Amino acid sequence: MNLPNGVISLDCTLKSHIYLVPLKNGYALIDASFSEIKESIIKEIIDLGIKLEEIKYILITHSDYDHIGSLEFLVKTLGIKAYSSQEEINHWMEKGMNYDFIPKDIKEELVEYKKYVLPLPSKTFDEFEIIDTPKKFHSYGMVMFLYKKMLFCGDMIQSKAGSFMLIPAEFNLDEKIYIDFIKNFDTSKIEYICQAHGKPLKAHPEWENLLASIK
Repeated sequence: MNLPNGVISLDCTLKSHIYLVPLKNGYALIDASFSEIKESIIKEIIDLGIKLEEIKYILITHSDYDHIGSLEFLVKTLGIKAYSSQEEINHWMEKGMNYDFIPKDIKEELVEYKKYVLPLPSKTFDEFEIIDTPKKFHSYGMVMFLYKKMLFCGDMIQSKAGSFMLIPAEFNLDEKIYIDFIKNFDTSKIEYICQAHGKPLKAHPEWENLLASIK
């Protein structure tokens, strides 16, 4: 899926998006989706006419399985580094790994992923502005990335049928912290929101419609 500013949402990652973002000297990947599609990710990048050596790094919003499943494979195959928040690194595996649908061998493999991830600085990274979320929000240290008025927000929000929707309460660490953050989050400088689950959407007026629906 082609998005503004040359951004691409990889079609093989529709259940948990990986975004391909053009840089001045190559491309960045946002998140790493499921392990089961790791080969398809590489194939799609090649089919897009992008050389693998043009991929410079991976930015990780948070460490739920559906965001880091292909991380080790991508880091090794592409010969690059991955980055996440220090808080998320500290709590790697403590949330999002206890679901029954994740095979035991994959859980054991994911334990090793921590050694492939470096901490992000607190404000900016390359062409991205880093936006923190509160501790005990959806995960322990989820971060979002702002690029040319496009927000890559991980699991801050999801969408369905052209509208933003809240992440279900059972997937958040603290529902009050989550709701308070959504209500007070400033989207005035954001034109497009690229979430992990559901079609990316123009921020307005859909964000205002979401806020109006929150009781």
